[in-house]
Amino acid sequence: MSVIDNAKDIASLIKKIGDIELYRKIIDLEGEIVEIAGRNHELQKEIEELREKLSFQGKMVFRKPFYYSEGDESPFCPRCWESERKAIHLLGPFEDLAEQLYECPQCKISHRL
Repeated sequence: MSVIDNAKDIASLIKKIGDIELYRKIIDLEGEIVEIAGRNHELQKEIEELREKLSFQGKMVFRKPFYYSEGDESPFCPRCWESERKAIHLLGPFEDLAEQLYECPQCKISHRL
């Protein structure tokens, strides 16, 4: 039985007894429990998202001049990764004279290989 269910059961018993003031306090407590449970759920979700981000960061490696993630051969924008921790795949390669050119769709910077 959950804390919320217990509070509801107590509120029903108090209502039967007829103590209105105590009943109101239990109802208020029930509302606070619901708020705390909701916030707890939000925090658990945030923790999981942060763990995923941390795990992803650990998989990023720098192979000059780009960042790569383990198992992904598409390069990431070094500017976006180093300044904002955004993993943005580069577009390209495009041929530009003798060099290969990559472009970032986020920051619009061109990178030469």
